[in-house]
Amino acid sequence: MKKILAALATSALLVVTFATAAAAQDPVIGTVVSDPATVPEAGEHTVIATGSGYLPDSVLLLGSCTSPADELIPGVSTLEEIGAAAVAISPTEHCDLATALQVTTDSDGGFTQEVTADIGANFFLSAGALDGSQAGATYVPIVDPALLAVTGVESTTILLIGATLLMLGMVAVAGSRRSEI
Repeated sequence: MKKILAALATSALLVVTFATAAAAQDPVIGTVVSDPATVPEAGEHTVIATGSGYLPDSVLLLGSCTSPADELIPGVSTLEEIGAAAVAISPTEHCDLATALQVTTDSDGGFTQEVTADIGANFFLSAGALDGSQAGATYVPIVDPALLAVTGVESTTILLIGATLLMLGMVAVAGSRRSEI
């Protein structure tokens, strides 16, 4: 009986020792990217989650989380506010573990996974290891497409302006040659 108790005590000591050493290590912080990066309205959406920077050939849970922080406002909330909202997430309290997907990283520590989720205010896609050794998330805001800035120019507009300037230049050159005669 003493041998069994000694073996149990030794086992318990080893578990506590290794758990403490593992907990003392900083987690690997990976990157998660959503495609599309924004959604037009709250509701169910399918996105492609791409992760990188995780430990190679490891198993992660990829899930939907809602931050309990003050509501983030796209275009107004700062990166610091978004980061603080991500840190406020507790996986057991703020993530939908019932719909979380198990993904395995490739030999480079990356993954790609299609995810269908109910996206609302303060929504994050989160990927991490159950033991806390790896973590990463991305904010997926709701943005009305009509409010997005126009970042391109139609090429027909450029061609019309260029042709007009070319014609004005030709008229100016022809006019200056006639006045010299």
